Amino acid sequence: MNPFDPIRFFELSFDDPMFRIMVAALLGLSVLAVVFVGIAVALRIRNERRLALRKRLDAQWKPLLLEVMSGERSPSDLYLRVPHRHRFYFTSFLYRFARRVRGQELATLRAAARPFLPEIHRSVKDGTPETRARRLQILGLLGFDAYADDVAAALDDPSPLVAMVAFRLLARPEHPDFLPLLLEKLSRFETFSHNLLASLLAGVGFEAAPLLRDVLRDAGRPAWVRAVAARALGLRNDVPSADVAATVLAEAHDPALLIAALDLLGRGGSERHRAAVRTHLRAPNAEVRLHAVRALGKIGGGEARELLEHALHDASPWVALAAAESLKQIGATELLRTMAASEHPRTDLFRQVLIENPVAA
Repeated sequence: MNPFDPIRFFELSFDDPMFRIMVAALLGLSVLAVVFVGIAVALRIRNERRLALRKRLDAQWKPLLLEVMSGERSPSDLYLRVPHRHRFYFTSFLYRFARRVRGQELATLRAAARPFLPEIHRSVKDGTPETRARRLQILGLLGFDAYADDVAAALDDPSPLVAMVAFRLLARPEHPDFLPLLLEKLSRFETFSHNLLASLLAGVGFEAAPLLRDVLRDAGRPAWVRAVAARALGLRNDVPSADVAATVLAEAHDPALLIAALDLLGRGGSERHRAAVRTHLRAPNAEVRLHAVRALGKIGGGEARELLEHALHDASPWVALAAAESLKQIGATELLRTMAASEHPRTDLFRQVLIENPVAA
């Protein structure tokens, strides 16, 4: 008989051991439920109190900060007006303002924050990853010149979150000297968005291009790292990188790297790079073929029309669509009209491409 049968339950007496076990289990679950509810209520009360405290402190500090920003009060005066127990709150307060300003206003906020930062620095390696990341953000924005080494060291923090905060702080136009270090440490960020990494590296500025080209041509580096470098160069519209991309297309096999190199050629390549692209129009990977077709449409040239016309028959409809769009891009709309009026199984696709941009057609 099932000991947990509800009918059997009511037939049991308190002297039955099974009955006692079931009652004890129910009581235990009830106590746990009460405990969890109590914890939730306590956490909510604590958070509400913290929020109320922060609002009161913000209301006290904002007039003082405005006086500093207007030049009516010295930045150093603020240190004497903030109790020790509220200093971290105050640096967070300054950080929120500093994120929205530039130039002299940012310099004033950094001067106001300077005496508070040593305490943040002493605890930058303590606490949860979220806490360490927050402290690192404050140091990086309000005191980078004094704590640049600590920001750089955080690239090796055990927490990926903290390491990425450090990466963002270092990948800025005002810190081009840190680019070699960022490229050296790039391999630990494989799980992050590669498009994000490329965008951050491209944001360093034109100084980044030579080093990124070196990474792209370095066959000893992981393929994904080279692909990130290619994407960053593409975002910079770095024309000299086209020759490097063509070389990569001749020796690489990784689809992501091939795609990034093809996109880079699509941005800065010329007709002399068409042969490097043509090789991949028959690649086994459909996505590689698609990007080769797109690059060919941007490079153009005498042979492009014939190659793109052949790609209209590709096994992948997405490659065929890209080929039709590239044909329109190089001005071969008469060919598309002929194909759209034929008995080709993809006439609807060709008509769609013609209709989407009637001006170009």
